[in-house]
Amino acid sequence: MYEDLDEAVGPCWRDLADVMAAGISRVLLYGPSGTGKTFAALHYGVMASQAERLVCTEDLTSGEITGTWMPVGENRWEWREGPAIRAWRGTGGLGGRLVVDEVDRASGDALSTLLAMTDSPESARWRNPETSEWVRPGPQFSVVMTSNIEDLDDIPASLRDRFPVSIRVDRPHPAAVASLSVDLRAPAISGSLSPASRRVSLRSFYAFDELRRHCGAVRAAHLVFGVEDGNSVLDAFAIGAL
Repeated sequence: MYEDLDEAVGPCWRDLADVMAAGISRVLLYGPSGTGKTFAALHYGVMASQAERLVCTEDLTSGEITGTWMPVGENRWEWREGPAIRAWRGTGGLGGRLVVDEVDRASGDALSTLLAMTDSPESARWRNPETSEWVRPGPQFSVVMTSNIEDLDDIPASLRDRFPVSIRVDRPHPAAVASLSVDLRAPAISGSLSPASRRVSLRSFYAFDELRRHCGAVRAAHLVFGVEDGNSVLDAFAIGAL
């Protein structure tokens, strides 16, 4: 799917394609927000199982990662496995994809559990508290972590050690760009409204693309990008599309 891409898309997605093709199962995608890191993590190189997603916060608990007891009736509780264990199992026990978003925000209890869940296949194992079954990740299990950081030192060293490949994503994923109207694709790849402005999230381009169908391009530019003169944004788009 990458052979015919324009070079403007950038090398980061080719790097990811090469890494996945080589069978590397632990990858960290980092860089500015709104570039499609999560989109790629959820869809690219995923086998038969649907990817499981985990969004880290300062309050994330280990129970939200591996599972927790849930009430299923009067005085009756049942263990419900969390996204990490579901990804370990995958379809038919082969393993699936675990996507860990905003990993730099995980702390304390959650970080310790993530270390266990992302350990090497030879070392990783977890015991189901209800059945006492020992669970190990299936052979196709993979983990993609994402973060909006710019400095890899912001990721705990113990967690980074689990991920031999780190790729800085500075351009939107090509499949994500392709879902925009044709005239917005080049501006979305460049990601800025002016040389001095910060990168505009791909989500903003999606919102603008949809909103302009309802209230016109100038009004949509004002609402989405927060500028008084929406025409200035349209002019920037026109220049970016050249």
